[in-house]
Order: sequence, then structure tokens, then C-alpha cells
Amino acid sequence: MHQCGMRKEGRVTMAKKRYEAEALIMSGRYQKFFPTLDKDIQEKVKKRVNSLIEESRELCDKGNYGHLNNMFPCLALYEVFQEQGKSKDEAFKLVSEPTWEYVEETTAGMYRKLFSKKGMLKLIGKLLPTMFKKGSGAGWTYVWHKDTATDKYLQFECTQCIYPTFFAKYGVPELGPIFCQADDINYGSIPGVTFKREHTLCRDGQTCDFLFVKE
Repeated sequence: MHQCGMRKEGRVTMAKKRYEAEALIMSGRYQKFFPTLDKDIQEKVKKRVNSLIEESRELCDKGNYGHLNNMFPCLALYEVFQEQGKSKDEAFKLVSEPTWEYVEETTAGMYRKLFSKKGMLKLIGKLLPTMFKKGSGAGWTYVWHKDTATDKYLQFECTQCIYPTFFAKYGVPELGPIFCQADDINYGSIPGVTFKREHTLCRDGQTCDFLFVKE
């Protein structure tokens, strides 16, 4: 989940997680896409990511690393592509498709295996409140439905999320739904489980709702 989420992507161990542009980019969803870009674009993106780190120090904690390693590069790439002459639509495509491809190739398969195990919905429902309370970074709030965490049903909402706030700050709210779509990819094709969602904060909803129903 993009936190709205359960797992934060990245191959860098916690001990090595550094708020520095290249380390941040290469631990997130653009790690395959970024090296394919021209060197001058890479340098401009890294420079912008470093400036975003300085501008958003209040978010740069341990818990948010697995979100900001996607959010900062997304915004930096979006800006740089437009500076290079791409239209907004072209830039959006260039920053969204690598994200969705990475999710489909990596975390989606993990969730399909995880949720398919017997009793997993109930176990996740019991563990998530503690996991998010201890592991979430600044700027997150959740509402839990503990009584509905059963073998066949799991429900919760995210009522405060750093994605819409961050992207609105820079005048690019259109980038937030990229990460909602990543959730849809992660959870939308789990065998035997239906992921239901009516709204997210990035899509003008009042909450990000999560409902998993075992068929």
C-alpha cells in the first residue's frame, strides 16, 4: 500500500537508508528506470531530489523513507521532463508507467502469495495497527475496524496521508493518484480475494478506504 499501504518498497537495508538523492532514487520504484535516462537528466533529477529533501525535512524520518523514495523522484522527474520540453501529459506518462511496471513486477506478486494463505486476512488485521503505529512516519492517521478483521474480511481507512498534501504543496495534485493506482495493482488481482475501494484522499475522497473480502 502506498500508505495507504502495508509494505514500503526498496532494496536498501534500514541501516543504509540515507536521505540523499541517489540512495533514495535507487531504493524506490524508479530504480530500473532512472539509469536509462541521459546523464544530464539524471543530474538534474538528483539535484532536485536533494532540494526536496531539504524542503521537506519534517517528513524525512525512518517511517516515511519507503514513501519519499518514490514521491521525491516522481516530482523531480515530472518537473525535469517538462523543463526538457515534454508536455504535462507526456511527463505524466513517463513518471507513472515505470511506477506501475515496477509494482506489477515486484510487490504485486508478493501480495498475491501473502493474501492467498489461509487465515492471512485475520492475521494481517491483528498485526497492522501495531505495525503502523510503530512504523509509520509523520503525517499519517488510520481508522481500524478490528471487529471486522476475520478470515474473510479486512477493513480500515487512512484519514491522513502525506501524498495529497505533498503534491498539492508543489501544485501537482495529479501525481498523487499514480500511487493510488499502484495500490490497485498490488491488491486488485489477488486470487480468491476481492479488493474494494470507493475513494482515496488523492482522488478527492475524504479517506483512503481499504476493504479485502475473501471469496
